[in-house]
Amino acid sequence: MQSITKNEMKVFPPRPEDIVTKDNWFTSQKNLQQYCHSGELSASRIIWRGNQKSTQLSYAKDQLDLEKINDNNAESVLAYLERTNTDAFLVMHKGKVVYENYFNGYKSYELHAMNSATKSFVGLIVSLLADEGLLEVNKKASFYIPELEGTGLGDGTVQQLLDMQVPVKYMEADTPWGIGRGTPIFIASGSMPKPDNYNGPENLYEFMLSSKKDKIPGTAFYYENGQTETLGWIVKRLVGKNMAELIQEQIWSKLGAEENAEMQVDLIGTDISNCGMRATLRDLARFGEMMLNDGYYNCQQIIPEHIIKEIKKGGNRKYLAESITHSHLSEFSYLNQWWISHDQYGGYSARGRFDQQIYIAPKADIVIVKLSSHLPRAKETIAFQKIIKYILKQ
Repeated sequence: MQSITKNEMKVFPPRPEDIVTKDNWFTSQKNLQQYCHSGELSASRIIWRGNQKSTQLSYAKDQLDLEKINDNNAESVLAYLERTNTDAFLVMHKGKVVYENYFNGYKSYELHAMNSATKSFVGLIVSLLADEGLLEVNKKASFYIPELEGTGLGDGTVQQLLDMQVPVKYMEADTPWGIGRGTPIFIASGSMPKPDNYNGPENLYEFMLSSKKDKIPGTAFYYENGQTETLGWIVKRLVGKNMAELIQEQIWSKLGAEENAEMQVDLIGTDISNCGMRATLRDLARFGEMMLNDGYYNCQQIIPEHIIKEIKKGGNRKYLAESITHSHLSEFSYLNQWWISHDQYGGYSARGRFDQQIYIAPKADIVIVKLSSHLPRAKETIAFQKIIKYILKQ
């Protein structure tokens, strides 16, 4: 057994300034990294991997050297990964891993925060329920959740919620809590403590009920978390199961995952559908391969092929191009909680804050997974395109 040095002993107990809490988890790069690597700050629900053997990932003999991949002596892909505080990165080509690496002390078996990449799993669950005839996507949310009648979220249809086309506003427009302490959804979900004199929603249901109509649904792209939470509420109302349980039954237990995943819950035990999922790099690569293969993986059709093909068609590009908040993704569209790139490789992706990405390139037979703790707002880069071009030239 390796001995512990005197310097290492000093971290137990940790110094007060080194303790990450709900009050400071994304005030610094160090704190954010610890938050992304650990689910200890919030209660969570297990997404069980099932009792089957994990599927074996196949590794190519020749692995990529990302330091050598660049264009015209520009930033290398490896430098890009380091600059964007990447914790784990994996590339698969034709079903084989051609690159896998871990940074910042992150380990292969540790679950990593996925943030808004969770939304794409929710989109699949809603699509599966619609495919089974359990819900109609053209009905308003208030049809399934009568309590939402007269609210901004209740006025949108299920499909408009899936496509982020229900422009709403919340109490942060009228209060000082929006910037420094996070929006009320962070407070309502228990991800951040309540500020002094706070009189807003105490849980996710109250948050959704507080929504107000901003514009006519279906007339603009308006990316925000309440729309995904509304989908989660509809799903639970319809089938009596939480989102984690459905992801487990319909997807995770069928992948042959190595590890259980997790879903963060709010203060009253509600799954945080918009950003609460955590999983390992390799298991997300398995998921990406399933999507790449039109829903087929581990010797079974996990997601019906036509659901995947519908995603790949993309959504309303004009609406997203007009969005002020997502001008860095102006060439994209958004459909069923997925980002569609409309690039030469037919790319589409699950994307999360702090630079989480599961990118699928069907025309190149490539899946790329990036897990990060990158504090600045992530912008689209050409790094993935560099990788694909390099692989296809070999």
